Parts: sequence; structure tokens; C-alpha cells
Amino acid sequence: MQPQQRRSVSVIATTSDPFDGIVRLVLDAARFGFGLDQVAMTTCPGGGRTIRMVLEVQPSADCADIAERLSRHPAITDLRVVGLAREESGRPGVVSPEPANERMLP
Repeated sequence: MQPQQRRSVSVIATTSDPFDGIVRLVLDAARFGFGLDQVAMTTCPGGGRTIRMVLEVQPSADCADIAERLSRHPAITDLRVVGLAREESGRPGVVSPEPANERMLP
């Protein structure tokens, strides 16, 4: 029996505390059994940080559920999860234009 094919999702989160934010996101991704393909952090004009991650998840995983799981920490002020097409998964920051597979939290 072959292992189930995983799919890629892009996570873009804003945090007020760069150390706490990135550590919590990476630890939660591991705890939920997601694979970590890419991670990067950049400084926002207001002083916060934007964390971009590409995660490998089960094909049945819902972007709304992933967003809810990863956004529960006070250090995460904004979070967005979008499914990536296979050809896009190797390019950070490129997201699929499928709005039905996206979840943004305030």
C-alpha cells in the first residue's frame, strides 16, 4: 500500500512577537502532524513580523480548520491559509486563486 499523497498549503501570519509567534506556529504544525516545507519571516512597516510557511498536509485537511488551529495564540494577530497548486508549492508566497479554499481571521 502506497502512502497517501500530501498537499501543500501556504500559511501567512502576522505576529507582534517574532520569537513567540514563529515558535508557536512551528510547534503546532508539528503537533498536528503537518510537514514543514518552507518558513520565512519578514519585518512589517509597523514593526510586527510576517511569517510565511508552506506546510504539507493530508489531502482531506480543510484550510479553515488549519487556520483555526494555528491562530489560537495571542501573539498571532492575523492568519491566512490558502491551498497551493502542485506547481506552486515550491515557490514561497505564491498562492492559489481558489477563494473557496481560503480562510482569513481578523
